[in-house]
Amino acid sequence: MAPSIDSFFDKRIADRWGPTRNEANAIRELLHGNINPEEAAARFTRDINASRTIEASRGSLRGMWLLLEDTARKFPEHHTKLVALVDAIRQLPDLVIRGETVVKWRELPILAEVWGENVFDRDELAYSEEQISVIAFTAQLCARRLVDDNDFLSAAELDFYTAFEQTPSASSVLKAEDIQRLNVNVPIAAQWIIHAGEVIYNCEDSFVSGPRTGQRGFSYDRWKLWKERAEWVCGLKRMVRRETIDMARKMVERMNQIEINNTST
Repeated sequence: MAPSIDSFFDKRIADRWGPTRNEANAIRELLHGNINPEEAAARFTRDINASRTIEASRGSLRGMWLLLEDTARKFPEHHTKLVALVDAIRQLPDLVIRGETVVKWRELPILAEVWGENVFDRDELAYSEEQISVIAFTAQLCARRLVDDNDFLSAAELDFYTAFEQTPSASSVLKAEDIQRLNVNVPIAAQWIIHAGEVIYNCEDSFVSGPRTGQRGFSYDRWKLWKERAEWVCGLKRMVRRETIDMARKMVERMNQIEINNTST
């Protein structure tokens, strides 16, 4: 059961190593609908922008992004507001201290590093609703082109590989670990397609012709493989979780729609 907005942020503020009051209350008020994303961005970054030293400003960035990540995990129903917040942060003026530009907000400094350590570095056999939620949020950031593809879509590729290329072929007997891997990773892979599938399909610089199964990079052959494997998962009734089948079905439907959209244009 998800915590209430207020209890969530009150707990974070009470944590000795948690976010500042300004950071927590900025997102709290945004989720409550009391302020707009632009005002929330100004409040969320207020303490960093008030830093008097370069070290203090850079040292506070990690805690700020960790709060964003944690919020995205707990409140998927508010992802749209959180995406708008990130967009607003990118519009903020650079932080300059003693004539040196120390924080370029448009670059979302160290966000990729925080995500790499706390979102993408995960146990591929541990099911987590919160992990599905934060990947859904991340995919929405990619869809809005708010983050660098090289830093974030590379994680999508790994999730597709784990869900559909590490699992046995359709003719093989599924072991318990195979079923667990499907239950954990198919819903995650589906988030990338549902929210950022159009961007992935149109990664013209990354998509190449020819099979590259198990290798880095997107290709149309891999896209086709992922869809075929998702269709296969849809038929695994009474073997994988119903939620896994539902996510695979949504993924296939979205992939079909993307292909139609790009054929007709």
